[in-house]
Amino acid sequence: MNGDINELLGGFEFDTTAEIKVPKRLIDQVIGQDHAVEAIKKAAIQKRHVMLIGSPGTGKSMLAKAMAELLPKEELEDILVYPNPQDPNQPKIRLVPAGKGRQIVDAYKEEAMKKVQARNLIIFALVFLVVGYTVLIDIKNFIWGIIAAVLILMLTRYFVPREDRNVPKLLVDNSEKD
Repeated sequence: MNGDINELLGGFEFDTTAEIKVPKRLIDQVIGQDHAVEAIKKAAIQKRHVMLIGSPGTGKSMLAKAMAELLPKEELEDILVYPNPQDPNQPKIRLVPAGKGRQIVDAYKEEAMKKVQARNLIIFALVFLVVGYTVLIDIKNFIWGIIAAVLILMLTRYFVPREDRNVPKLLVDNSEKD
């Protein structure tokens, strides 16, 4: 039995998996795909595309991640997708240097939050004025004031445009990459 295990391991003796040396680069970890590894290395150097086709479990994803590691780091960009009011099916795309995309999105979100807070303050002031006015006229109209306030809240929720729709989406974020 011990001989069978030794044969499976290729004669490599170890007590724990901590003793096994694993290469740092992902491309060096690929086993049994020598031609594919060479093609990936060549494509990465020449900045070419590679189409990976094959059965599940053959290492296509690992090769793709390995190629991403091999590509030069200085040219990374973030991709932002802005809504297009003229044609919602064709959003506007903008390329920015790596790390700037997240800053732009955060700035847009902060601006949208300020607008939402200002709008909510105005709406609640209007609601309190309506309820207060109905109470001042006659205390019996208090329920009508509450109904009017609920209607105002519902109408503003459906008819006032949402501010977060103008916030760009960060499609590719390279801010964490070295």
